[in-house]
Amino acid sequence: MISQELINDIIILVIWGCLLVTCYTDITRRTISNYIVGIIFILIILNFIFGRGQLNYSASGIFLICGLFMFYCRLVGAGDIKLITVLLISIPSNCVLFFLVTITLIGLPIAIVAIIYKYIKKPAGGVTLPYGLAISGSYFLTSYILITNF
Repeated sequence: MISQELINDIIILVIWGCLLVTCYTDITRRTISNYIVGIIFILIILNFIFGRGQLNYSASGIFLICGLFMFYCRLVGAGDIKLITVLLISIPSNCVLFFLVTITLIGLPIAIVAIIYKYIKKPAGGVTLPYGLAISGSYFLTSYILITNF
């Protein structure tokens, strides 16, 4: 029989794989697929059902409301908001701040590179940030820490 821990580890690896696909599409097309976000959501629910993880609706809901405001102010893309909201569901309350700060710290070098690129190349349409990289990197780190301390 397959152990519960093995199933949970496979689910986490599939989530990480989905996040790698998200990074690729965010870099190449500046889009985060709704299908990938939906698959990640289903996997997070399955991870909860199989016994590892918890569902943190409060942090996810608060971020969704704040994120929608930021989206309408044109500060961040809708795909980034959806991805963070779904990933926040699986992060315990005591790790939410670490997750969000890590997104910021990983995103800082990406922003610096984008600023340098903007001044060197001067693209006509402007420069957008593939922030899916920072979001995914933060989740990789946060979930790895949670797994090793579980």
